[in-house]
Amino acid sequence: MSKKHNVNSVSAAWERVNLPPETTNAEFSACCVKSETGDSPIDAFYGNLSDVLRLGLPDALAKNDTLGRLLALGIVTGTESYFRSIFLGLINTCPLVREKVADQLIALGAVDYYGPSKLGMGLFEGVSFASESEIKKRSGSLLGFSWQPHSSLAIALNNFDVVCHIRHASVHSHGVLSRGNAKALGLRSREETTQIVLDFAHLQKIALICTSAVREFNLMLYKATVEKWVQNRILVGAWSADKVLMRSAFDLFRSRVDGTSPRDAYRSYLALQPLIRQRWSHGNARR
Repeated sequence: MSKKHNVNSVSAAWERVNLPPETTNAEFSACCVKSETGDSPIDAFYGNLSDVLRLGLPDALAKNDTLGRLLALGIVTGTESYFRSIFLGLINTCPLVREKVADQLIALGAVDYYGPSKLGMGLFEGVSFASESEIKKRSGSLLGFSWQPHSSLAIALNNFDVVCHIRHASVHSHGVLSRGNAKALGLRSREETTQIVLDFAHLQKIALICTSAVREFNLMLYKATVEKWVQNRILVGAWSADKVLMRSAFDLFRSRVDGTSPRDAYRSYLALQPLIRQRWSHGNARR
């Protein structure tokens, strides 16, 4: 009996390389609060960016190598949220997009969880917008929206893709760069381990790159959407008939932070009206 006790004691001693775990549960429902915002997707992005950058003061970043990576993650997460929100908003607003996604498969559980108004969110479950390729793929398949390889939007999203590699290293390896991350950042192969450490200037650069990507995408998608409405004669050229659709699109894309007023929807429509009427006159002439 004594011998067995000694064996167990020795076993316990050689197995101990760290403290034993503490017993707890994985209950976090108290942290899950209602999330509602009346902001447009781009203004919600601006709000998140402001909250994140408020934590990224030069002295704080200089004292803590982890902080910059966490804040970069917060900026990229806010950018991903913009893409999800603008996709969902356009699915709910644009008749052409609704027709395009009509045959998309959605998990049955999404119907109960999201409800009718946000059912489109079921299309993005398991989808990450933290890459240029995924944004391009989903833009084409869901929105029918594409762009040229060397356009200003392509350049903005390519820069965002580089930032996403910093995010990837921050999330998965405590900032240590993989071969793919290093290649995207333009680093040559090297024997020593390379880790991302973001100072104030580089965190601000990440913010600028993400802001440029969001602004350019927002501008180009709005332009492409309205042009399709004109081309497909969804807009008829009379404000009384078109105002509901135009206002809904304008409110989805406009930025209050950037100084765009709700009243600008009508001014924008007046500038567009000649193109709408021209499209209808050309269509009638061919008949």
